[in-house]
Amino acid sequence: MSAGLPIVVVGGASVDRIRADGEPRTIAGGAALYTALAARRAGGNARFFGFRPDPLPEIFSQAAQLVPWVGPACEKQDLPHFEIVYEDDGNARLVSADWGTEETLDPSMLDDSVLEGCALVHIAAIHAPELQMRFVQNIRSRCDAKISAGTYGYMARRAPDTVRALMESVDLFFLNEFEVQLVFGDERPPVRPGQILVVTRGARGADVWQGDHCTRVPICPSTPVDLTGAGDSVCGGTLAGIARGLHPTEAVLLGSAVAASTIEAPGMEALLETSIDQLEERRRQVRRDPRVQVNRVQVRKMGQVISELESVKSFSFTGPHFPDVGDPHAIDYFFAAILHQFGFWSPANGVYARPTWTTFEGQRLKGSDYCFAAFKRVLERDPAQLLPRGQSSLRWDDTRSLFLADDGSVPMPVLATHHALARGYGRDLWELGYTPTQLVKEAQASDDPGATLISVLDHVTGYREDPLRKKAMLLVLALGQRPEGFLDLSRCKQLGPVVDYHIMRSCLRTGLVEVGDEELRERIVGRRLLEPSDEKAVRAACFEAVEALMEASGRDIGAIDYFFFGARKRCPEMEQPDCGRCPVDPVCKHDMAMFQPVLRTTFY
Repeated sequence: MSAGLPIVVVGGASVDRIRADGEPRTIAGGAALYTALAARRAGGNARFFGFRPDPLPEIFSQAAQLVPWVGPACEKQDLPHFEIVYEDDGNARLVSADWGTEETLDPSMLDDSVLEGCALVHIAAIHAPELQMRFVQNIRSRCDAKISAGTYGYMARRAPDTVRALMESVDLFFLNEFEVQLVFGDERPPVRPGQILVVTRGARGADVWQGDHCTRVPICPSTPVDLTGAGDSVCGGTLAGIARGLHPTEAVLLGSAVAASTIEAPGMEALLETSIDQLEERRRQVRRDPRVQVNRVQVRKMGQVISELESVKSFSFTGPHFPDVGDPHAIDYFFAAILHQFGFWSPANGVYARPTWTTFEGQRLKGSDYCFAAFKRVLERDPAQLLPRGQSSLRWDDTRSLFLADDGSVPMPVLATHHALARGYGRDLWELGYTPTQLVKEAQASDDPGATLISVLDHVTGYREDPLRKKAMLLVLALGQRPEGFLDLSRCKQLGPVVDYHIMRSCLRTGLVEVGDEELRERIVGRRLLEPSDEKAVRAACFEAVEALMEASGRDIGAIDYFFFGARKRCPEMEQPDCGRCPVDPVCKHDMAMFQPVLRTTFY
């Protein structure tokens, strides 16, 4: 597993005197040390900058072996010292505090070699937000790293305006629900495009803000012994996840897994012993639902068949509904058109009724092709409308005209949603300072073009909302598989499944994924509208199944995705399947009563 891009955590370690169920003892502590250690344990390439006692006391030896620790030398007594009593409910009560000389930590002490090559710098809650601001301003002038920061209750209560200014100055900010109330009251936190705000809410999980979009991430179950360091562990795990290229909500879920491990023993004990495999399993368990399972035997069977099929190839994203090869606005087209690749069906009385079909420029087209053809028409008539500025200024009549069919109707089932996403997409890219062409150029120049592109799309309306990144991954494939080769897929290290409803229907019918819960199975067979938790269970299992199928077959996601997309004609929604045309028919489970999850979403 890749450790991802380098992380530097700035702050302090402390010497903590604790009392819990026996004799007092001295242990290592400190928000920054917890954060750096959590990032390291979660697979991050993390370093820690702060005062380092010389000689190094034994209580810090294990942490120092795990996390590279650099910074000015000090005496042990110069570190902050805290006396903490652990209550029976796992909460920690601060009895006394001596902050030592932490306030004298200064950006001038941070050598350029520490920042060299780093992608993320986290400024932990050190003494005062004014000191954090000095670090932010200094680091901004010295490197291009994204900057993260956190706060704590006393700081939020004493200087809420300064904490707000600190938050506005960074790219990623952490606080808990008590602190967010002190800083923002009942106001909605002002999170700008490109920024992430994480608000931890204890047993109720965490809110993850990507600009003005908020997602609630659940906690990982645990048996708490000591809640000290929980928030710092969420922070460290999240930083590691972001550096490794996870979607922000998945990164916070990884942080939740680290916190769940941390609080199961006093101090740093569990954090020092846990492994990345254990943390990843905790994260996966939250995504998994016991009602829906991947059939590993079926994965191996289908993987063997697909590995031998010469017909399993990637799609070039060329043809009558796509830009001509060499079209100067092709990149703008794909960014805007793929944003709208979702929702091509209509319900009736709580049941899936029909897919979207229409006659467009003399052709009978189904939803996906109709959407691509509609944007091809825009490309030919007014390509400037595809740019961020054009999308952000769309009026209702513009959106209606974009999707207008031959009979004067607009068959898109949720046109208002498409209109809102187009405007938000244009606004976000405009405020982030990108055109699609500029963004692709920057991505192509990076070590991992796909990861670079997706890391920006995680902040763009219409792409950012899906933790499984279906549309973002489809865009990467389109740009890479086009004859122009806008992106070099051979340098993309984390190309994952593109899970839409065609893939889910195929996974369920072939037996790659099995629904063991009879009630859920009955609702899927009956094509009834599902609850979000039901759809999430099926989609997560299908994602895992396709990942396993890629490994079992040795085929890349481009080939696997186009194979399943082609299955929509062999195994359609509203007609009898033509199993004789299907190359995996010999190993298929033929569970033809199964359907895709029915839920209105902008993901697919």
